[in-house]
Amino acid sequence: MQTISVGELTRKINAFITRGVNLSSAMISGEISNFRRSPSGHCYFNLKDDKGQLSCTLWKTQADRTGFDLGDGMAVLVHGELTFFEKRGTLQINVDHVEPAGLGTLYLELEKRKKLLEAQGCFAQERKKPKPAEINTIAIVTGETTAALQDALKTIRLRWPMLKVKLFKTPVQGEEAPPKIVRALQAADQSGADAVLLIRGGGSFEDLFCFNDPRIVYALNQMKTYTVTGIGHEIDTSLADLAADHMALTPTAAAQWVTPDQHEVKARLDSLQKQLIQSARAIFNHNAQKLMYLQSASALANPQAWIDQRKNYQQLLLQRLIQLSTSRMHLVENQLSALSNALVQSMNDDLSKADRRLQSNTGQLLLHSPMGQLRLSKMELERNIQSLQTAFGYQLDGAKNQLDKLEGMLKALSVQGVLERGFAIAYLEGKPVRSVDELKKADLVSLQFATGMAKAEIMETDLAKTDEQAG
Repeated sequence: MQTISVGELTRKINAFITRGVNLSSAMISGEISNFRRSPSGHCYFNLKDDKGQLSCTLWKTQADRTGFDLGDGMAVLVHGELTFFEKRGTLQINVDHVEPAGLGTLYLELEKRKKLLEAQGCFAQERKKPKPAEINTIAIVTGETTAALQDALKTIRLRWPMLKVKLFKTPVQGEEAPPKIVRALQAADQSGADAVLLIRGGGSFEDLFCFNDPRIVYALNQMKTYTVTGIGHEIDTSLADLAADHMALTPTAAAQWVTPDQHEVKARLDSLQKQLIQSARAIFNHNAQKLMYLQSASALANPQAWIDQRKNYQQLLLQRLIQLSTSRMHLVENQLSALSNALVQSMNDDLSKADRRLQSNTGQLLLHSPMGQLRLSKMELERNIQSLQTAFGYQLDGAKNQLDKLEGMLKALSVQGVLERGFAIAYLEGKPVRSVDELKKADLVSLQFATGMAKAEIMETDLAKTDEQAG
């Protein structure tokens, strides 16, 4: 019996699976369970059905391209490569693509459209028109035989039967519905109605999906008339609902939104009538009391006596005014005279002080006249020039004497001076001879004297003899 190791067996299994199982053209359906995402962004989950399950790995690169959030219980279709992890002996799928199964595709498309339209500002609050203060005519866009239309009309008859209604028929389900709904909305917008209702009764997600068409959203954005939607049940929200000026939860709620309740209006009118009667009575009573007060006033009882009394009072006030004006005038004249005298005295004092300062400044100016200062500066400059010339002469004579001395020393130490004292310079082959060891017997040398040159032959050299011994 052959014996193989665990590692060999797992390699054989991996090789068999790699060669024998090809999933390149297959999508695997199942339900996600045990979903988890690592900090690095990789996703790990089990794909199961009622007969089995497989481990799946979705790397971060592919996970970022899915376009929707994965989670437990979600039905999906996955594509990938089946691999056998040898170290743990486990089978798994390396997923490279995942998409929702069944209705999930429609949900994914809905989210894609919603993000796009939201980015374009189609659902922005500032685009929405305010509700008209008065609504007398409405246009209803829906199917001619729909329950939504009957519910809306019934609500209108019960709440406000005098409201004028215009119907714009259109299919509200299926692929052909969106363009026809758009045309009905455009016609309703041109009908002169105060509000447009786009309504449809409940249905499945697929039945209501036509109201998620971007063309309907764009049409609602472009309408000049106030728009209200009532599509499906309370839990249904379409893209058309988000684009309308007001979203009602149901067709009945849409009809209620644009119609007042006649019973509430009547009760309100009755209340206002009572308030009006009370206010009128209060105003009447107030004015009646005011009339009685005016009738009892002295001015109305005897107008001439009241006028004479007011005339006498005005004459008295006029006399008091004249007296006060005269007294005030005298007081102002006295104050003005005193201020004038004080001003003249102050001006005379200031002129005297100014004259004394002028005389003092004139004396100081003469004492420190610029011309006098210039004369003194000129004399000082001339003295300094003379002193400088004398000192420069002394310096120049000293420098000349020093130069003569240096010139004599230089002449005595120069080559020509040395030659004139009886010395000669020996040259061998054009170079001066500095030592006897540079010469040998029979060398021809040139001798330079103070005046002229001579040739000589070396008869003998002796390093031990000096000039004094040679003499």
